[in-house]
Amino acid sequence: MNEHQDELDIIRDQARRFLDDAAQPEYLKTLFEQPGTLDRQTWKSAIELGWPAILHAEEHGGIGLGWSGLCVLAEELGRKAISLPLLMSASVARLVLNSGTGDVQKEIALSLVSGEQQACLVVQEEGDAGLALHPAVSYKDGKLDGQTAITAFAASADYALVPAQQDGVLHLVLVALNQSGVTRTLEATIDNSRAYAVLRFDAAVAHSLVSGDAAVAQLWEIASAAALVTAFEQLGGAQICLEMARDYALERKAFGQPIGRFQSIKSKLADMYVRIEIARGCALDALAALEHGDASWKALAAAARVGAIDAYEIAARENIQTHGAIGVTWEAMPHHHYRRSRALAVELGCAFVWRERLLNESGMGIGSPA
Repeated sequence: MNEHQDELDIIRDQARRFLDDAAQPEYLKTLFEQPGTLDRQTWKSAIELGWPAILHAEEHGGIGLGWSGLCVLAEELGRKAISLPLLMSASVARLVLNSGTGDVQKEIALSLVSGEQQACLVVQEEGDAGLALHPAVSYKDGKLDGQTAITAFAASADYALVPAQQDGVLHLVLVALNQSGVTRTLEATIDNSRAYAVLRFDAAVAHSLVSGDAAVAQLWEIASAAALVTAFEQLGGAQICLEMARDYALERKAFGQPIGRFQSIKSKLADMYVRIEIARGCALDALAALEHGDASWKALAAAARVGAIDAYEIAARENIQTHGAIGVTWEAMPHHHYRRSRALAVELGCAFVWRERLLNESGMGIGSPA
């Protein structure tokens, strides 16, 4: 039992009640229309509720509920297919606070903790499903040059954490996006509500937080933690897809009986349930290991990532199939989760990348973990 379980239960109940009111289907659909869209209405309310501070210690203005608190919120957001930059801002703020940088960077981190400003994470290489261990962005004399891959929330963020190379050495740098050396190109995707954009740097002023082997290790740590939190978001979406399919199967009738009585529908629902529970077990194990400082947490997070991709994609697809023709209409909800499942499946690297990571972390893959 988590020592903060009572507080986590309160946060979950609060989040579910708030999102039940905020996440109206008609409103959510408007977010799909325009590339680079951020749900600013819900983000403003999230700041008022203190959600951006949930991960961080009280000494930094946080609530102190750790990764468990962030995962609770991610799961509830996943149930409603709402996108907020909670994970990204929290990850960047945590790295800055732990890197021992100057007062300016600390001030930036505190603004992320409060939600006053937001950040995005650049973790993938352009045109590649893997992490940016050999990025196209260069860093020299405190300046960034080059272009990133499509990045979630890059269209709305105030800061970005960017992997960059200097003479073959990896750096993780913090860059302000509201400067003349940064160009944002909005990208239309299957899920425009995640504020996707490509960032172009032309002598943009930046600050290196960590470099060399430490940067490689830190990039994998950030990506692994992000994969774990995202797994809970995917689980929330998968669970609601199962519930939607179940409810429709009990309501819709064919040949004089609910379609839920047909073996083909029963098999779909059972398969969805099994995949969700397997992924949930992996995610809970990874979260427990992370919170207790168990070194196995990265391998467990990779397993959670693989399981959650599978569970959400299957659940979203089978939910549409269970609904039949109405499942693909603009008016119905199933396509919301199908869009989100496809976006989250590739955002931090595809399942293949995380299978390889799982094997490496377990000592069974080619090469060794970073």
